[in-house]
Amino acid sequence: MQLTPYQVVCRHRTIPGQVLLFATKTGALILLAEEDFAALEKGQAVDEEIEQLSEIGFLVADADTEQRQVMHYMDDINRLNPNLTLALVLGMECNFACRYCFEGSQKGGKAMDDATADQLVTFIKQRFGPGKKKLLLQIYGGEPLLYRKRLISLARQLKPIVEARGGELKIDLVSNGSLLTAQVVEELNAWGLDGVKVTLDGLPDNHNHFRPFKSGRESFAVIVRNLANVCGLTKIRLGGNYTNETYTQFGPLLDHLSEQGLTPDKVELVNFNIVLKVNDKLTANEYHGGCATINEPWLREASLHVREEVYRRGYTVPELGPQPCAVEVDDAFTVHYDGSLYKCVTWVGHRQFRIGDIWQGVDEKYRQTHHLLHWQKEGKCQACVYLPLCFGGCRFMAYQRDGHMGKVDCRKSFLDATLEAMLLQDLRYKYGYELFYREP
Repeated sequence: MQLTPYQVVCRHRTIPGQVLLFATKTGALILLAEEDFAALEKGQAVDEEIEQLSEIGFLVADADTEQRQVMHYMDDINRLNPNLTLALVLGMECNFACRYCFEGSQKGGKAMDDATADQLVTFIKQRFGPGKKKLLLQIYGGEPLLYRKRLISLARQLKPIVEARGGELKIDLVSNGSLLTAQVVEELNAWGLDGVKVTLDGLPDNHNHFRPFKSGRESFAVIVRNLANVCGLTKIRLGGNYTNETYTQFGPLLDHLSEQGLTPDKVELVNFNIVLKVNDKLTANEYHGGCATINEPWLREASLHVREEVYRRGYTVPELGPQPCAVEVDDAFTVHYDGSLYKCVTWVGHRQFRIGDIWQGVDEKYRQTHHLLHWQKEGKCQACVYLPLCFGGCRFMAYQRDGHMGKVDCRKSFLDATLEAMLLQDLRYKYGYELFYREP
């Protein structure tokens, strides 16, 4: 048995005499004494250790074979995937006027009609075949709760179909939170609501500046009140978007939320991220800030600071591990309100990236237009220990940067600068290891 080539080795003064290992293919993290790691490198591990380390991805039969298997990782994902995942854009109306909204000029009074909804049910029936266990509906808008009746109508038709085939319907809302009342949540719970993602952009003044109601009215207090009222009724996934000027607000934001009853036990996940810089006409708005690449130097400090602040207050951060792009997942689609199909919600309205519709089905030419598996052709990806963490990165970010998505969105510089620190955060906060020395 050999050590996997997809392994990050961390030696740090906070863990003297020990080695922290992270398997990028499986997301497993272990801490070993230096002498035990030396024995592994020499192939001297005992049988029990070999079995355990093989199960979590640190030991493999052959390193070259392991690399070939990772290069075909998506084949296994698509062969074994038990889910059909659809991001549904039920309409483009929104009651907010977010300054950086990527939907930009597309927003307005356009919504899914009855004929399109009926065909969507037919499309799903055709796709939810043998071997599928879950139908995952991710509901977007505009603001999706403006289309609550349409959502319930779809769920009423789909739930019995999915359950008759031995599956389960799960619904996730991506909402601004302004209409998220207890009555709404209880109504949607009956149809499979699994949680709500809501965005708060820092402290009240900053949030209200970036995410006001269309009328200009402040939205922060309304959202927080709603979240406090429903956090015992459904899973709350908290998002937020920061810039170089605002990232230090997100720790104090969590303090404020905790004071309002949104304590760590009431929030399933916290995932604060960067504001993305957009450069195309469809997403045109007055905001010109944000990041064009994850490798901008300031983001290294900012992302670690934000992650530390979330962890330190007892909230849960996203797992480190493989994150394949939805573009390459065969059974993942975005359905626009007009029935057109895309591979990611960020592409909605970009007609050149439309991949078909719910009447005619999927045009397989998208495999060329979307540059599927482009990372397989990149020498720097083939030899990269981080390949399972990014698989070529975000195509939308590459498009905004280059005007096309043919090149990979390489994240090596960012991970070189931050991954060790993130692993030490996980070791301390997730696994309760008291570090020997901590930075002041």
